[in-house]
Amino acid sequence: MSTGKRLAKRSIIGTRVCAPGEDGKFYAGVIHAVKTPAVSVLGDVSGSNAETRYSVRFDADRKTGTVCRREYRDVELIGPGFQSISNFHLVPGQKVFLTFNGREICGEVVEHKPQIDEVTISVQPQGHESERERAKAPISERNRRESSLPRIEE
Repeated sequence: MSTGKRLAKRSIIGTRVCAPGEDGKFYAGVIHAVKTPAVSVLGDVSGSNAETRYSVRFDADRKTGTVCRREYRDVELIGPGFQSISNFHLVPGQKVFLTFNGREICGEVVEHKPQIDEVTISVQPQGHESERERAKAPISERNRRESSLPRIEE
């Protein structure tokens, strides 16, 4: 009997992922527990919509120093073995990392147009701390392959 989902060879605990916060932005964290639904004697999953849940421990908040934990389904997570960033809508103000002029820099999402696969990002190039520069960064297959996990922070 096939489940249609490939089973992992290694433990998924410790995998770095990005998960949505209450404000709609994605934050970096680490999977620290996996909760699978109970299986009955007949092999049926108990409960009509029981799914595997992943407990994510977010990186410490820089302002308060507190660590937050929440549970997510696999379709809500971005990272290796989960969803790609291209499957989600990024909200304005989301902090992202991208390659710009051959260097990895930090930027902030200004606008995301998923229908044309384009994200407008405000970047601050090195040496121009007082200026803000805007760059339109199409999400291409080449950029998606450069890293298996996007570095998205608060």
